[in-house]
Amino acid sequence: MNAVSPILQNTSRTAELVDARDRDRFANVNLSPFGFRHRLALELPLTVTDLIALSERLPDGDAFKGWQNGITGISDGWNQRPAERLTLADTLAGIETNNSLVVLKHIEQDDIIGPVLRDLLQDMFDCSSRRFREDVIMGECLVFLNSPGRMTAYHFDLEASFLLQLAGSKTVYAWPCGDRAIVPESEIAAYCGAGNLSAAVYKPDLRHLAQTYYLEPGDGVHFPSLGPHCVQNGDSVSISINVNYDVRSLHGSLRHVYAFNQRAAKLGVKAGQPGTRPLADKAKAKAWIAALGAKSAARRILGRRRSGEGYPIWEPRNTNA
Repeated sequence: MNAVSPILQNTSRTAELVDARDRDRFANVNLSPFGFRHRLALELPLTVTDLIALSERLPDGDAFKGWQNGITGISDGWNQRPAERLTLADTLAGIETNNSLVVLKHIEQDDIIGPVLRDLLQDMFDCSSRRFREDVIMGECLVFLNSPGRMTAYHFDLEASFLLQLAGSKTVYAWPCGDRAIVPESEIAAYCGAGNLSAAVYKPDLRHLAQTYYLEPGDGVHFPSLGPHCVQNGDSVSISINVNYDVRSLHGSLRHVYAFNQRAAKLGVKAGQPGTRPLADKAKAKAWIAALGAKSAARRILGRRRSGEGYPIWEPRNTNA
């Protein structure tokens, strides 16, 4: 197995990982994009060799490992296969030249680098607004490894996320969230209701509305839930950590309302647009959650299990409620 950098042998930290001068910006978490400085690049100086070793420690399966080979453009979807698919080992070994993206997931659970990432999850949670803290269900960390010059296509995520640069550089473009001219209702419904991860459609005529952030090690940027963004990698291999938080208002409610509506539409029933009738939305969410519970129970009875089920979940300690 590849050796791990000596500094990663003891990663438990007590110092705040978000720069003290930028902590007040976290009052805007999940409201608008913003940039900030962090200390993670000093505490966790990951290399490609470290990530190869990490990939070997993680369980197999899509819940923990993902990669895409070949050149992509701003309008390409997550399911695009622009080049012949390599193995993960070959992708990692040739990342400098093979135009690829690697994502390793749930790395806050790793025995070696997990402690500092769990500290990071808690630190970001603690300096966020009370409104956001009360909405958080759980958190996780991912690591992105990008080839030089590679584009991460325009998209949005359900999670409230923070991208922290550790090595290399990249330019990030982040559009305002909540503007239905940028992200129309149809795209949100396709993502939340049908699970289409490529639902976001890039609109060149709205390019001027994006904020631009240039990230080097120690720089970070926040993307609110459903906030569209894309990333252009610099001229060297890039390593960055993505910190994600699931929130009740979306993951525990609105996502289920959209899914309920999609199912109702297939049955020929008009269910009404989410957000217009809060009590009806609450009933739909409960009904869909109950349906999901029944499906999960059926899988257990049949001896089936989704890839990744059963891994430990990071939940916040409400230290400053």
